[in-house]
Amino acid sequence: MNRLSRLTAALTALAATAVLATACSRAPEKPQEYKIGVVLALTGRGATYGQESLNGIQLAVDEINEEAKKNGEPQVRIVVEDSQSEGPKTVEAFRRLIDQEKIFVAVGFTLSDEALSAAPLAEQRKVILFSPSASSDDLKNAGEYVFRNRESAALHAETVAKAAVQRFGRKTILVLHSNSANGISYRDTFVNSVARMGSPIPVTIGYDEGKSDYRQEIEELQAKNPDAVYLVGLDKELALIVKQAYEMGFKPQLFASAGAMSPRFLETAGAEAEGLICAGSPFNLESKEPHVEQFVRKYRERFGMEPEYFSATSYDAIRIIAGMMKEGVMDSDAMKARLLTIKDYPGVGGSTTFDEYGEVTKPMDLVQVKGGKFQRL
Repeated sequence: MNRLSRLTAALTALAATAVLATACSRAPEKPQEYKIGVVLALTGRGATYGQESLNGIQLAVDEINEEAKKNGEPQVRIVVEDSQSEGPKTVEAFRRLIDQEKIFVAVGFTLSDEALSAAPLAEQRKVILFSPSASSDDLKNAGEYVFRNRESAALHAETVAKAAVQRFGRKTILVLHSNSANGISYRDTFVNSVARMGSPIPVTIGYDEGKSDYRQEIEELQAKNPDAVYLVGLDKELALIVKQAYEMGFKPQLFASAGAMSPRFLETAGAEAEGLICAGSPFNLESKEPHVEQFVRKYRERFGMEPEYFSATSYDAIRIIAGMMKEGVMDSDAMKARLLTIKDYPGVGGSTTFDEYGEVTKPMDLVQVKGGKFQRL
């Protein structure tokens, strides 16, 4: 039975449950609280993104609980675990939430390696895994209980490839990517997209995360004299690569994966990042939509900084899940069925519609580092 068949069966079951509930003389009691598990990279290589997500989650919970208090409704409680940016630690943290806290839904799984490591457990235990940040294309087929409300690596990489070849006319493009699930997804889509457009297939070079010196890889790139390089990885490594390339006098047009779009990247890379181009997220700080303006204002007031994309998608994730719980969706199968029916949810991180794979597609823009900030092109 595929996801759509299961969705039909689940919705039929939900309807039958509603009829039975109406027939009962006494309505079921509301739970004392709505509990949501959270597994985030709060330490390790993904900590920047994990903290951004946690900020968005905390803001959403504060708002929801303030509303609940006024209305005499149950509070939302999050139980947070640190994945330490490692797959095995993620699985341990997820298992603790399931066994000890009895959660049926968990948000987070910051990095693709973490989400992919935890997906088999989500399927085995029938617990919703909801990621606002993991981008690996492999997540699409990771299981029935796996969802994300951010676009995949494929959409990002294809947007950049099209821009590099068609908009900016680059002829010789190389790819420098991390040897991670995330890095490989970006690499493969970028290479295939460039090939489909009839341009020379890029030479690709992989690197290991966690190093402090990438000069050997940069020398390999420099020897091939490209007019553009597509950098794929996380903010810390990408910033080091950009700085070291500049120091070595290697200055082609730089494009990058979404990993570069973080404050740590801009702070570490400094002026050397000027001109770098990425595919921008649907979240727009300058949006005039009232719900986005309110989110940005409250985030600035609460945390004293600008919200990032993962802050927005994490905020949306909690809002979506808590909203379902308030409607009585209190088990994983019912939530899975309901998530698959969401169409055009007006999130601060972009309009959200889930397909039969638990994936979303959102519009992408190009952004470029100008004056130390990412600005839309």
